[in-house]
Amino acid sequence: MVKLLTIAVSKEPEKISLALGFSRRQKEKGHEVRFLFFGPSESAIAENSELAKQITESFPGAERPKACVFIAERGKIKEKLSSMVELLPAGEFITTSIEEGFVPITF
Repeated sequence: MVKLLTIAVSKEPEKISLALGFSRRQKEKGHEVRFLFFGPSESAIAENSELAKQITESFPGAERPKACVFIAERGKIKEKLSSMVELLPAGEFITTSIEEGFVPITF
């Protein structure tokens, strides 16, 4: 089994959608996947209802994707994001994931 840390940084909906689809398919194949929205992708998902729907579909009943709490606070989108993702310090999440053997892939 592969351990993947998908990090979506792009604000482009197509790239975020690609990252979500990739991660969903990897989970379906039995791989362990963690997902992080970081930087510009956070404001993109806060404002795009189609992406919000895809997040829910890609992570049903599973561990919710993560997003950086500091960027959410700075962008005043914390409330919108907290209904879709778990907010946490992204730097610590990335470092811990790598220490635990997750391989980062960015979109």
